[in-house]
Amino acid sequence: MKMLPFAVGLVVAFGTGYVCGEFFGFPWWQRLITVVVVVMALEGANQAVGRARARKRALREPGPEADQRSSRS
Repeated sequence: MKMLPFAVGLVVAFGTGYVCGEFFGFPWWQRLITVVVVVMALEGANQAVGRARARKRALREPGPEADQRSSRS
């Protein structure tokens, strides 16, 4: 799996909000903040991993710039 689907992140976030409410006694507004923070953290991690993979792939595969340089020589 290349990236975590958004739906999985949403389920994890709501699960975290539920746990915080049941075990730590968070009111509804703190649960909502927790859900938003967890979704944002998971999305940020997804984007960071995606960009790192793209950068690694770009460094491994020569692009059109390398072809132009070799044809000039």
